[in-house]
Amino acid sequence: MKPKLLFCNVDVDTDLARGRSARQRQSCLDARFYFLPCGGPDDRILLDAATPESYRSYLSGLGLGLPRECSGGEVLAGHTAFPWGWSRSAIDRFRRHGADLRHPPLEAVRAVNHRRFCHETARGHGLGLEGSALYASAAEARAHIRASRTFPLVLKPVHGNAGIGLVLVGSPGEADTVDRIYARPGSSAVIEPWVDRSADLSSRMELDGSGRIVALTHHRALINRAGVYFGNQLLPEDPLVARWRRRMEEGATIVAGELHAAGYFGPAGLDWVVHATDGTERCALVDVNARQPMSLLAYTLRDRLAPGRPCLLLFAPRRRYPALTDYASWRRRLGKYAFDPARGTGILLFTPLSYAAGGTRYRPLRHGFFIAANTAEEIGEHDRRLRNAFTKD
Repeated sequence: MKPKLLFCNVDVDTDLARGRSARQRQSCLDARFYFLPCGGPDDRILLDAATPESYRSYLSGLGLGLPRECSGGEVLAGHTAFPWGWSRSAIDRFRRHGADLRHPPLEAVRAVNHRRFCHETARGHGLGLEGSALYASAAEARAHIRASRTFPLVLKPVHGNAGIGLVLVGSPGEADTVDRIYARPGSSAVIEPWVDRSADLSSRMELDGSGRIVALTHHRALINRAGVYFGNQLLPEDPLVARWRRRMEEGATIVAGELHAAGYFGPAGLDWVVHATDGTERCALVDVNARQPMSLLAYTLRDRLAPGRPCLLLFAPRRRYPALTDYASWRRRLGKYAFDPARGTGILLFTPLSYAAGGTRYRPLRHGFFIAANTAEEIGEHDRRLRNAFTKD
């Protein structure tokens, strides 16, 4: 297998949305490091930022061979381009470094990452939430809200990810909140009923150029009450995944056919919600992301560090861990719960504590943790220890 040139350009989502806030810009810069523990010593990585050597030393000490950073004028003709998602800026950057490129047409990338694609695919094949609708104008959206008898409703901008940008509408009197989404010319939005979710699931798949699914896995997604993603759980034998596996596999086959028809190939993530309607439990497709899903990090770290074990990938705001300031205190406070490569269990911090970019020093907005254990119950024990270990200075 050829070595990869890694580029975690999560800003592809905000590029599609044609804008980002200052906080989103830093979040995108923070994410440049997500691929670092996923690459091997033969790979290279585009970072646009520098971290203290202590970060690399910490990861290397856990048995992770890491990719070296690709410098500005370096040509890597033998490396395969591996982005988070395809965009014009990513393609241009890979070309400057001579990486091997094989990508779908950008028109197809934009079309299948538009929520119209997921909405129409789900509606056409009976996969989505009942009552969802797509509106191309604020007037139509307001009329839908004012006529609705069921609240709350959720408005989703046509481009976005991880629940960012969602607008919750609690009553007909809040119909004018649609202006937050429709302010930009040409905007549209999907309106869905806000269901009482009992669980969130995700599918991760890879399509080859013929539209064939060459890889497909399912797992739990962690979504907060506001609908924002914060992690994944991988269990060797997950009863919830087993219950809905057939539904998700049939749905993935349908989505793969529609992606291929649109001209897309490569990685994709499908998001599902488990909920009850009139006493009947259902599993509905609510999002399709034609790019690397965040679960890539969970699967890669599990395969490299804890094959076959129950694992948890977790993102949490930095403010929840005020005492997490250096790697010495990390090991001291966690003790036996810190990741041990000899055991293949414990808690790993895969994001840096700080980095520099453009002459400015940053502290990431969120910490990224990976937890591996022998049982699902031990995962919960490790998670509780993590929460308690760094809450006070």
